[in-house]
Amino acid sequence: MIDRSTQVAIIQRPAGVPALAAEIAEKAAGYAAQAQSENTRLAYTSDWAVFQAWCDVQGAVAMPAAPEVVLAFLVDTAGQVKVSTQRRRLSAIKESMRQAGHHLDTTAGTFRDVWKGIRRAHGQPPVKKAALLTVLLRRALAILPDALTGTRDRALLLVGFAGALRRSELAGIEAAPRQGAHWIEKTGEGLIVHLAASKGDQEGEGAAVGIPYGSNPSTCPVRAFRAWLQAAAITEGPVFRKIDRHGKIHADALCAHSVAFVVKRAIMAGEISNGASEEEAAATAARFAGHSLRSGLATSAAANRAPGHLIQRQLRHKKFDTTSGYIQAANMLTENAAGMAGL
Repeated sequence: MIDRSTQVAIIQRPAGVPALAAEIAEKAAGYAAQAQSENTRLAYTSDWAVFQAWCDVQGAVAMPAAPEVVLAFLVDTAGQVKVSTQRRRLSAIKESMRQAGHHLDTTAGTFRDVWKGIRRAHGQPPVKKAALLTVLLRRALAILPDALTGTRDRALLLVGFAGALRRSELAGIEAAPRQGAHWIEKTGEGLIVHLAASKGDQEGEGAAVGIPYGSNPSTCPVRAFRAWLQAAAITEGPVFRKIDRHGKIHADALCAHSVAFVVKRAIMAGEISNGASEEEAAATAARFAGHSLRSGLATSAAANRAPGHLIQRQLRHKKFDTTSGYIQAANMLTENAAGMAGL
C-alpha cells in the first residue's frame, strides 16, 4: 500500500478551484485512509509487500504492474495459498495501484479465463468452526474453577454467547462509557452492550444489544457478569482482563485471540469431565473458536424455534439471508423435505 505522504500528494483539485491548504489535504488523506477497516488496511499492506517481493525476485515492475505480471504472480502462487488469500491479494494490488493513480485491467479474456481456472482448480469450501451449542456450553461452565480465572471465563463465555458478540467486540468491552469504545450498561432488566464501529458496522453508526437474565442462575449471563465485576473490582476500563498465574489482574484487556483460547480451554475441560481422553477432548476443542459463541447462540435459538427476526436482530445482520444460514443449519434434519416424503 502507498504511504500517507503519497496519499496527500495524489489528492487532485478540480480545475479552477484554489489549491487545498496543506492541513486540509492532510485531513482529506486521513479520511480516505478510514474508507477501509484497520484489519483490511493491515491485510492489504501485507499482501502488497508479498507481491512487491515477488516482483523483485522476478525482476518485474510492481508499480504500475502490467496485467500479465499480476496474472503470472497468481499462477506462480496458485496452490501455495488459499484461493481466498489470492482473491484478497488481487484486491490489494488493485487498490494500491488505484491509490497511486493507476488502473489494473483484469477484464481481458486471458486474465479472466486463467483466474477462473485457478479458482476452479484450487477452490475449497470454507472451513467453518463449530457452533457452541447450549448443551456443550453448560458442560464447559460446570467445570470452571472457583477462582478469578473461572469467574472471568464464565462471564466472558455467557456474555459472548447471549450477546452473539464477535470475539473482537467481546475483548473490547469496557465497564464505563467512552467515546469510540464498546461498553456495557447494567440495568434492572439485564445488560445492554453498546457497540461502536465493528465488522458489521463499518460506518460507526453503533448498535445496542440486550442481554436478559437467564432462567437458570448457574448459566445466567447477567449474574455471571456482575459477579466478575465485583470479584475483580472493575469500575472502568477493559472488562475482560488478563490474569497471570499468580492470580493478579492486569489493567490491559484480553486480545481477540485470547477469547478463542478461553473457548477452547473450557470446551476441552468440559469434555474431559464427561469422560473423554485428553486427545479426544483436544480434537473436539479444535473445532471451536471465538466465533463459536456467536454462531452457537444463533443455532441454539433456531433449534428452540426462536423467530428468525429476533435471531437476526441479536446478530445484527443487515440481511436475513445471512441469518437464514444459521437457521437452516439448526433445522437441517428437523425441517427436512425428505422427512415429509413418507419414507
